[in-house]
This record gives sequence, C-alpha cells and structure tokens, in this order.
Amino acid sequence: MFCSCLGKQAPSSENDSQEDSSEGFGPSKLGVRTTVDEPLSASQAIEVLQAGNRRFVQGDAKAGGFDQSARRALASHGQRPVATVIGCADSRCPVEQLFDARPGDIFVLRNAGNTCTHAEGSMVGSVEYSVAVLETKMILVLGHTGCGAIMGATKLLLERSAQKYIGATCQKDAQETTDQSTEGSESDKSRSTLLGLLDALVPVAEQACVELGAGSSTEEIAAHAVKVNVWRTINFLLSYSLIIREKVASGEVELQGAIYNMSSGAVDFLGKSPKQAQLLNYDGHVVPSMGGPVRQVS
Repeated sequence: MFCSCLGKQAPSSENDSQEDSSEGFGPSKLGVRTTVDEPLSASQAIEVLQAGNRRFVQGDAKAGGFDQSARRALASHGQRPVATVIGCADSRCPVEQLFDARPGDIFVLRNAGNTCTHAEGSMVGSVEYSVAVLETKMILVLGHTGCGAIMGATKLLLERSAQKYIGATCQKDAQETTDQSTEGSESDKSRSTLLGLLDALVPVAEQACVELGAGSSTEEIAAHAVKVNVWRTINFLLSYSLIIREKVASGEVELQGAIYNMSSGAVDFLGKSPKQAQLLNYDGHVVPSMGGPVRQVS
C-alpha cells in the first residue's frame, strides 16, 4: 500500500514523510506534495480523492492549515498533484474543498459546465500539460447536480424544439419552456458568447432527452444531462488528444467521471467512459478550434 508509511506522524525532515494518511494526499517528504515526491498511480489517486471527500461530507476536513514552510516548499520544488480535475465554475462546487485538498494537491481546471466544447485548446492543452509534465495519472471530469449551464442548454433545446414542431420526445415541457423563455434564447438576435456555450451543450440535453424518452420533465432531462455531459467531455479528450489517448491506452493514465451532489456533499465516482475502448482507436489529435476535423463527440 502506498500509504503504509503514513500511519504515524514523523519528525519534521526533508527526508521523511510528514503527512498522516488520514489527512494528506499521499506521502510527501516536505509536508506538502512537490516534485521531490513520486507520482501516485491512478488507483492511489482515486483512493485519496475518495478519502478527502468522505472527510468533507463528515465535516472533518483537515486541509485548513497551510503554513509558510509549505508555501516555500511548493515555490522552490514545484508541484506534484495527485490528480487532474475538470470541474464546473459554479461557486458552490469548489473542487479543492470538496476533496479536502490543499494547494499543490490537485491540478484543477474549471469552466461553466465542465466542458471542452469551447476554449478546447486551453482546456485540452492544460490537461496534456498535467499528465505529460506534472505526471498526474488520474484525470477526473467532475459534473454536479443542479448545473445551471446544463439547465440552460436543456431549456434552449426544448424551446427550439417547440418552435420548430420537432420536439416529439420532449412535448411535455416544450410549451412551458417556450412561455417562460430563457435569457439565452432572447439573445439570439445578437449572439453572445454565453449563448455559444449553451449552443455547444444543446446536443448533451438532446441525448439525455432521447435516452429518457417521452414524458420527461425539464428537470429530469437536465439532471440526466449532467451525466451525459461528463461522458461527453471524457470522450472529447480521448478523441482529440493524442497524448491523453496514448497514455490511457498504455494504462499509465486513467480518465474517469464523477458527479458532485451539492445537497449531500458526496461525490459519486462513475468510472470510465462506456466508449473508451472504441475511442482509443480514433486517430484525431487536433481539436476543432485549432484546425482539427469537426466530429460530433457524444
């Protein structure tokens, strides 16, 4: 076990681990994870993320303290995070806190809807940096309940379906959504970047709508779309990053999904994408925004 040496507090020393297994993110020689420490495997990374979330849910978080020596260690020796997490920008879903992590523990990327459909170059490139340079072995795409971006995309889908009379599988809520009208759809006359983001997420809502079938409410579709969107982001990374795809294919890196429940505080770990085996054979390596081939990734 990677944490067998962490059962008791060691003396303060650059040569000895200072972390306790109940509080830390793996063994660290300087009391905080830096480049002098070995990377954790994907399975080890999941273990510490799960343990950190359990502490968060139980109200027993340990990551509050971060002294000057820890800051100096990170500044002098660089970072060795245990995992890369793509999360939502929602202020209610702070990735570090919900995993009870400190600076240096997790390489975090966030945007509205935890998606790679816009700013693909920066998001995908940042993930590639984390696995190629920082040597993280676990990439976790983290969605969350009550996601506003997903709800906005769902309402946009239903409104457009109603307007075009093609919303056969979503008829229950189509007229209601049209009457309420979303702020995003009102901006159709003068397109905004926000509407562009919602547009890119509409296929997620559409897939969720199809999977649930007729009679599903807006809320039900949006809730299911959160999971669909997690898989879509994972599939996008596998489709358009040769670096990530090769590392996953070799077993060096794992790419998994999870959903954070804002009410309970618990993270539900979903595992690997059902389409992973299929996508490992894909030959794409440049994302669309950087001149790559356009391909629908579901």
